[in-house]
Amino acid sequence: MSGFPYLTQAVRDLAWTCFSPGLLHSWQLADEGQNVTDCGLFLTPARRRWLAQLDNEPRVLLEALTQKPVKRLGLYFEQLWHFFLEQDPDTTLIAHNLAVRDQGRTLGEFDVIYWCHSRQRHFHLELAVKFYLGWRQHTSFELASQWREWLGPSSQDRLDLKLEQLLRRQIRLSAQPQARELLAELGVGTPAREIAIKGYLFQSLIDPLPPPFGYNPQCPLQHWIPVDKLATQLPELQTDRYLLLAKLRWLSPAQATDEDEILNRTELVERLQSLLASNPRSRLVAGVSAAGLELCRFFVTPGDWPAGAKVDHLKEKT
Repeated sequence: MSGFPYLTQAVRDLAWTCFSPGLLHSWQLADEGQNVTDCGLFLTPARRRWLAQLDNEPRVLLEALTQKPVKRLGLYFEQLWHFFLEQDPDTTLIAHNLAVRDQGRTLGEFDVIYWCHSRQRHFHLELAVKFYLGWRQHTSFELASQWREWLGPSSQDRLDLKLEQLLRRQIRLSAQPQARELLAELGVGTPAREIAIKGYLFQSLIDPLPPPFGYNPQCPLQHWIPVDKLATQLPELQTDRYLLLAKLRWLSPAQATDEDEILNRTELVERLQSLLASNPRSRLVAGVSAAGLELCRFFVTPGDWPAGAKVDHLKEKT
């Protein structure tokens, strides 16, 4: 599994967060005339050099992260974006998590407003990092699955709900009069609209769904396995060394450290059966090489996953 060749976890996560291929193509998902694009900040030679230098001396990044420690993956993802936009000479971070209010009522929040020097304009950038498991409900023989068939690991989040929120509400915030007034106070006119959706899609090993419309094929599909099928399905992944990933290690491809416990197949099955018996929560696992580099990743779900997911009014958890 290809990744970024940096030794420091935070630097790998930074590179993945800002420069890995988007999970979905925003321009394909937006309504005609909506003028929404994928983020136009790319991994240039200058940025490669900056990341390499940061890997050699990561103190400034690590200090920035420890100033405001977080436990939620989405907040960590946002922190990495803010650091990049503050450090990069081609961008100026104008504001982030900027709430728009009307008489005490919050209308929405801009994830990021930044100025791009090379493109000479302001941008409203919405950010999302998501992990969705495909669960067949409606697709039969179609070439693309439906967005509502991709569920979060807890089954309380759905791709269609997230896209509805992103494309119908969040990215349109600058059209609100109160938002335009707030942006004008910051010296921002009408910003261009960008979305950066990063993450992974996981297929069932026994009933794989085709990817949904808008999926970026540069992002390899991964797998999910129910814990009660783990012993029989693991050999299909053709790796026999495994690393359980804590949530803040879900971003970039894993590199095992000396402190990590590498499990064989039997140990992994026993460990996950025990963990999910006491706490029925989906766990992310990396299959790693002898050198400790990630070869694949997969979710192990409770045996009855997705319990209750047939209910169409699932609410998204942020």
